[in-house]
Amino acid sequence: MSGKFSWRAFISFGLTYAMVILLVSGLILYVSPPGRYAHWVNWTLCGLTKEEWQGLHTLFSFSFILLSIFHLFSANWKAFLSYFRSKKQNGFNKKREFALSTLLILAVFLGTYFSVPPFENVMTLGEDLTNSWENTEDRAPVPHAELLTLAELADQLRLESTDEMTRKLQNHQIKFEDVHTQTLEEMAAANNTTPAELYEIVSKKAGNSMQGSGVGRKTLEDFATELNKNADDLVQILKDNNIQADKKQTLRTIGENNDLPPRDVYELISK
Repeated sequence: MSGKFSWRAFISFGLTYAMVILLVSGLILYVSPPGRYAHWVNWTLCGLTKEEWQGLHTLFSFSFILLSIFHLFSANWKAFLSYFRSKKQNGFNKKREFALSTLLILAVFLGTYFSVPPFENVMTLGEDLTNSWENTEDRAPVPHAELLTLAELADQLRLESTDEMTRKLQNHQIKFEDVHTQTLEEMAAANNTTPAELYEIVSKKAGNSMQGSGVGRKTLEDFATELNKNADDLVQILKDNNIQADKKQTLRTIGENNDLPPRDVYELISK
């Protein structure tokens, strides 16, 4: 038979859970990529986006604060007050402990505010880890490009006409409503892909070069669609150049099987 409900135990369990989640989410946010990159490639960790990790961290911070207040006033208020006064001696009790904790908090606050070592080093390390996710190939062409419509992006970057972009989207079986109103982020979510992949499809480099991310993962059939060619004809072109390939294979696989870089394979099929 269970006894009386213990608020002290309830609060202790809650604080423990909140502390663990704050620790995990804090470490993940410390090393997570910048928002512009996270949105561009739909970055997730353990199935959660950066915003969802931020939401967890924020809400459990509030939970930790709330439980800490309950812990102080319901369980330890008398003990806490005893630190400030003592029946055996007049005046303030636990002076050394109070002074040391105050100095420690001030040191962390001022050290962070004025960016002095070792506090500056901790923040610099976090920035370095954050920026390490982003590379030139995966970088958005303009900051927060995922919030632009394809028409707006094309206008800023002087890409192809909206009609040509629409054709490319249709060739890749991308579902969209209107390139003038639907943002890349909305379109990517509707097609279970990333804004970066959509940009690769509609930009000039999608059909004319090997730049961009994910090109090595495309099959001959994918390129046949982009280049308006027959996949079997591409296989025959490679065969004529003593390159064994299957239309279901990616350029990376074909290159590895024939000891060639994917760029050389692409140049042959795009002529």
